[in-house]
Amino acid sequence: MKIIVTLIGVLAGAFLYSSHHRFLLGALIGGLLVWLWMRLQYLQARLSDLEYRLNEALQSPEEDKRATEPRRAEAPGEATAPSEEFLFESEPLPAPPSTVARPTPPPPRPAAPRPSPKPAQKPAPQIELWNILVSYFTGGNVVVRAGVVVLFFGVAFLLKYSAERNIIPIEIRLLGVGLGAIALLLFGWRLRARKPAYALIVQGAAVGILYLTIFAAMRLYHLLPAGLVLPLLVTLSIFSATLAIVQDARSLAVIGILGGFLAPILTSTGGGSHIMLFSYYALLNAGIFYTAWHRSWRELNLLGFIFTFAIGALWGHGNYRPELFSTTEPFLILFFLFYFALGILFARNQPFDFKGYVDGTLVFGTPIVCFGLQAALVRPYEYGLAWTALAAGLLYTGTAWALFRRSGPAMRTLVEAFMATGVVLGTIAIPLALDGRWTSAAWALEGAAIVWLALRKGRWMPRAFGLALQPLAGFAFLTAAAPTPDFPLVNSAFLGCLAVAFAGFFSAGTLYRYRDSVPTVRLESALALVWALLWWFGGGLQEIDTFIHFPYRPATRLVFFALSAALAFFIGEKQQWEDMKHVYKALLPAMILSFIQAFWTVNGHPFTHGGVIAWPLAFGVLYALLHRDRQSSLAHYLSILHLGTLLLLIGLVTWEAAWWTNHLVHGSNIWPLVTGALVPGLFVLVLSRRWNSPLWPLTDYRRTYLVYGLTPVVFALWVGSIQINLINAGGARPLPYLPLINPLDLTQAFVLLAMGFWSTTLTRHLGERPFGLERVPRLALFGGTIFFWLNAVLIRTLHHWGGVRFSSQAMADSDLVQTSLSIFWTLSALMIMLWASRRQVRVLWLVGAGLVAVVILKLFAVDLANTSTVERIVSFIGVGVICLVIGYLAPLPLRSREGSETS
Repeated sequence: MKIIVTLIGVLAGAFLYSSHHRFLLGALIGGLLVWLWMRLQYLQARLSDLEYRLNEALQSPEEDKRATEPRRAEAPGEATAPSEEFLFESEPLPAPPSTVARPTPPPPRPAAPRPSPKPAQKPAPQIELWNILVSYFTGGNVVVRAGVVVLFFGVAFLLKYSAERNIIPIEIRLLGVGLGAIALLLFGWRLRARKPAYALIVQGAAVGILYLTIFAAMRLYHLLPAGLVLPLLVTLSIFSATLAIVQDARSLAVIGILGGFLAPILTSTGGGSHIMLFSYYALLNAGIFYTAWHRSWRELNLLGFIFTFAIGALWGHGNYRPELFSTTEPFLILFFLFYFALGILFARNQPFDFKGYVDGTLVFGTPIVCFGLQAALVRPYEYGLAWTALAAGLLYTGTAWALFRRSGPAMRTLVEAFMATGVVLGTIAIPLALDGRWTSAAWALEGAAIVWLALRKGRWMPRAFGLALQPLAGFAFLTAAAPTPDFPLVNSAFLGCLAVAFAGFFSAGTLYRYRDSVPTVRLESALALVWALLWWFGGGLQEIDTFIHFPYRPATRLVFFALSAALAFFIGEKQQWEDMKHVYKALLPAMILSFIQAFWTVNGHPFTHGGVIAWPLAFGVLYALLHRDRQSSLAHYLSILHLGTLLLLIGLVTWEAAWWTNHLVHGSNIWPLVTGALVPGLFVLVLSRRWNSPLWPLTDYRRTYLVYGLTPVVFALWVGSIQINLINAGGARPLPYLPLINPLDLTQAFVLLAMGFWSTTLTRHLGERPFGLERVPRLALFGGTIFFWLNAVLIRTLHHWGGVRFSSQAMADSDLVQTSLSIFWTLSALMIMLWASRRQVRVLWLVGAGLVAVVILKLFAVDLANTSTVERIVSFIGVGVICLVIGYLAPLPLRSREGSETS
């Protein structure tokens, strides 16, 4: 490290005295100043250490005596052997001890009395909408309740009136209304204990006014952006529901939700966006869902149900057009799922004695209303209603089965209702959907059923017939004419492929369970699994190519492969199906193919066009599955997967980082090259330093990662550094060029540091020889690389500062370049021979002597050709003076010393 810092000082001094006759003088002055500065820093550190030890000895002589006993072995003047670690780190000086006062423990507090258990909640009574309205205006303080309704409408009309006449600035009006509502809410909250009924009415009015104010500020006056209004409405919805739950107040919940649903109606001008309206209603329904999670308030569910679907039906009757399907269908599905779940929550939240009590309006009304609305939406699509019925039927039957497994007979009524609804919807789907391809799908499913029955009966002929029927079904499927699919996933092509694949998976799994009792079943199971996977991936890739835009296809395929691998592994793990668990091992080849395809077809970087999601997902899935499968018997194959994954990860991250560097820094072409070396070097350095990490996968595959994985990376870095130093001038616009302190040279130094760490880790901790080289050839290669790099630094400096054209011919013809190389080589020989002489390493001294011989040969073969220039004269004089210094300071080590060292 001292040598590097001194060299920097030499170059800085030479730069300050850049004229020819002061070049060497400046270099010597710069080096001398840096050396003096380092000595002063060392003396200052030692002085601080002695002052601290003296103070410590004066304050506590006994402790100092005990502390110095282990140091008796170090006599004054003894020198400690220098560390041969690769990192040049200094041990920090010990900090003076500090005294921390211990806090006095607080006195024990008496235990708080335990709250008495709440009485069991009674089931919600059957209250229809008419009864809700009648009970609101006939129960409690009728005048206050009516006043709240009148106030609510009055505020709405006031907003409209003031908007039409522009009497007061709209910002002031809305702010005043909002502050008044908040004040009203706080007033009602303070009265909750003394006058609970009155307080709840006031709070409900305040919540409704706040809904109205926020919606009007966005919808009518465009004062608030949608990005701010949506969080405000979500917060207000959750807040009102929380108030109702905390105070166990149905009326507050009803008033808040009623105000929320009426707000867009009262402020509507007839030209609003249905996306904004339905988004707002989705937030209100989220508040209802939040409330239903804690309370079974049927009237709240009914209000949301009626308002949501009634307003939706009215809007659809007058405004829906087929081109609005993509922005309307998601909301209908969302509202259906809301009230589908609300029916389950209502039954779940009933007390134990009333478990199974269901809300018939939600359980049966939701599928009826939604199916009717869906029929209007999918009218232009030939099979839209059929797939809707099939999907809804599967949802209801699957939910019924799950509830039966988890809840048992406690929710028997709801299970039966859902099962009946699912059967009806599934029955409706059959006559709505059949086309030519369903015949082949039915054959495949029939073949799977025959295989299952044949295995149970122990008969081989039906089993062979069932297996043969499935390829025939696939052939029939491929030859059948089918319309062009209009909608992704829910079309006859994909669902037909899915049916054939499912039949193959079912047959393969069934055969695998009989692998120990039937001789040929294991092979039949593997063939059926391959058949099923072909249809699964073929159908998925066909669907991607049909509906995904071309630039997004690689990322979409990658996501499909990753999710399929995870699904296959967990199915195999759940069913103890080893062949299915091995499917994920094909994910890495798929990732490599996707990487190659992206490299050749995608203009840009791998994270573009959805890659930012696809690649992290793929690597996360692969590493997660490798971790779960770490006890597999195929350990050797898993090590290959780990090796390939590491190399692919380094390549992907390097490509992405280099692209972003070039994109953000519009300078010379050196920036992506710098990043292309920096990222792999960072991988090498981190893995080398964390070689003994207790974290997986290094615990199980340490040699795979550090030896087999990093060896090609280090070799590529070495070859790349040699190539860049040969052909690149090192300019990094817009930054000015500074020797050693520029992006290229700093990256080169970092790469060499990482390579040194890696080499040290392999030799000292893993017992490996990097690249199969012994210590001496390895050190020679490393030293030669550093020497080559420093020569490149000198050449680039002469190009940028000396005006020499960066080409091999121009450098060879330049007197300045030849003189600089001669002096630099001789100084390098001086450093080598001086170190070798002090360490008594004869071989290394001879290496330096050989370098001096090369310089002398160069002087007479090249520099002597033009001795009339100042540069050539400086070459001879400078080299001669340095040789004299070498002879004086670095004599040849003794042969006996060398022998003892080598032995």
